Amino acid sequence: MVSFDRPVWAEIDLSAFRHNMRQIKSLLQPGTIFCPIIKADGYGHGAVPLAHEAVAMGAGYLGVAILDEAAALRAAGITLPILILGYTPPQAAAFVVSNHITQTIFSKEQADALSAAASNLGITVKVHVKVDTGMTRIGVRPEEAAAFCSYVAGLENVHLEGMFTHFASSDSADHAYCLEQFGRFTAAIAAVEASGIRLGIRHCANSAAILSLPEGHLDMVRAGIILYGLKPSDECPMPIDLRPVMRLKARLAMVKQVPPGVGVSYGSIYHTQKESSLATIPIGYADGYTRMLSRKAQVLLRGQRAPVVGRICMDQCMVDVSHVPQAAVGDEVLLFGGPDLPADEIAAHLGTINYEVVCMVGKRVPRVYVE
Repeated sequence: MVSFDRPVWAEIDLSAFRHNMRQIKSLLQPGTIFCPIIKADGYGHGAVPLAHEAVAMGAGYLGVAILDEAAALRAAGITLPILILGYTPPQAAAFVVSNHITQTIFSKEQADALSAAASNLGITVKVHVKVDTGMTRIGVRPEEAAAFCSYVAGLENVHLEGMFTHFASSDSADHAYCLEQFGRFTAAIAAVEASGIRLGIRHCANSAAILSLPEGHLDMVRAGIILYGLKPSDECPMPIDLRPVMRLKARLAMVKQVPPGVGVSYGSIYHTQKESSLATIPIGYADGYTRMLSRKAQVLLRGQRAPVVGRICMDQCMVDVSHVPQAAVGDEVLLFGGPDLPADEIAAHLGTINYEVVCMVGKRVPRVYVE
């Protein structure tokens, strides 16, 4: 297949990624394992290139959500331990084992399948038990953790390496529920270890907890959104300097003069009020620049903001550049990223979070890695 350069790209700043990793590590006690979360294609930034960066920066583990993501990292030559944080069907156990992937488990069916596959292959598989302390998602109940861990520890060719939980509201200013979850988790740890099982890696700290709950760092921390230079929430304290890693950019495809009263884009929901200069950007909702931003978002062009006018199309959108007389075909446009047009602004327009904004950037948008 012939590939052509497209005047749309997501610029990924590798130096910012490394800077963020150093900043996060400065909060940790010596010996704490750093686990970058590279799921969802590295939050839309590109899992494989960032995994290589993380390995070079001293990560001790990598976290993904699904088996396909772990497989892609192994295929790219990543040999670091990889933890699948989500559910993997038991029928995939042999692939997990043969690729030396660490699997999250919370049922006997999973554990049995992994044990059988590992025994057949003559390999020991590492597992982490997930404890549901209040997210009400996957995981065993805290009061079941000791019995479940005892069952897992007794299986052939299974190494119970760790146990973890996930906080539901560590990014909130009110830490009451987070501390309640932490208390349930530490009680579960105590019950498991009282049964004679040694848990090598106990972990619960996500991005927000890394920043605001140092007692929750335990043996390993899981850095997600902050690794990409974005805040977990407006309520979350920010004791370190983070730099956004992604900037979504494009180049103008056309600039035209339009008389007053002309409808713009599908449905003609917007009409020019005066003689206007409109520019077309070759990016649309198929690229993750969602139609819901129509008539809400602004872009940055030649140092000035320009509003999106009319409905965003599948592959293109239009902006009013009447106040930017120098605007010309080929001019670089910033759609979001960095301090002047942050992803948080786009998220606010959409009533969502910055996580979703960067994850929405589509596969047909090339990622361009810069230093």
